[in-house]
Amino acid sequence: MSIIKGEIMNNMEPKKVGNMDLFHGTTNLALKYDKGVIIAADKRASMGYMVASPSVKKLLQIDNRNVMSIAGLPSDAMYLGKLLRAQINLYELERERTITSKAVANLLSTILHNQYRTGFPFFVGLLLAGYDDNGGHIYNYDASGSITDDPFTSTGSGSPYALGALEALWRENLTLEEGLDIALTALKSSVKIDIASGDGMDLFIIDADGARELEKSKMAEILGDRYPFPKKDVGGN
Repeated sequence: MSIIKGEIMNNMEPKKVGNMDLFHGTTNLALKYDKGVIIAADKRASMGYMVASPSVKKLLQIDNRNVMSIAGLPSDAMYLGKLLRAQINLYELERERTITSKAVANLLSTILHNQYRTGFPFFVGLLLAGYDDNGGHIYNYDASGSITDDPFTSTGSGSPYALGALEALWRENLTLEEGLDIALTALKSSVKIDIASGDGMDLFIIDADGARELEKSKMAEILGDRYPFPKKDVGGN
């Protein structure tokens, strides 16, 4: 997925700025369940029509209760992750209290908007999933920094396939087990169809106990025969 001048690119055509290929396919998704949020992503990085890497970590743990999913230029995404962590640390030192997920979302929005106004926006597509005293939150961003707080969402080249599954299966007050099955089913739908998504899955659960990553063996157990990758590769994260 690429973003150029604020336009979200979800089609399969490579986009270039100068000699730099900006096409990066991916599928990121998140959904709320009764006690928190789940965020997941595939592991394939593509460049044009080539698989650049089959083992990219697209979920960045920002702090104990917030995880950001990334699509686009890795350098921009990693920089934003570091910058957001630094801003959170400053916020908490100055105010002597734990930052809320809404405040984290607004910090990221401000960073994106300030860069957008320069005419050179970050080439990223982001989701932010978090938990605070008000429950779970899922924030979806465009290049200008505008935010929506959704019960479920997906971004990237594979998002149409994941969103179809989420629209059909998601409902309010899901249990954790139901939410995990729906999230993995939606991600499986994308990696099976979208040629720019695949090679594995990562998933975080975020609730009152903090953010924790789900083991690959647990994903394979949940999906059973529907697991789209070789089960010999699920020994760990």
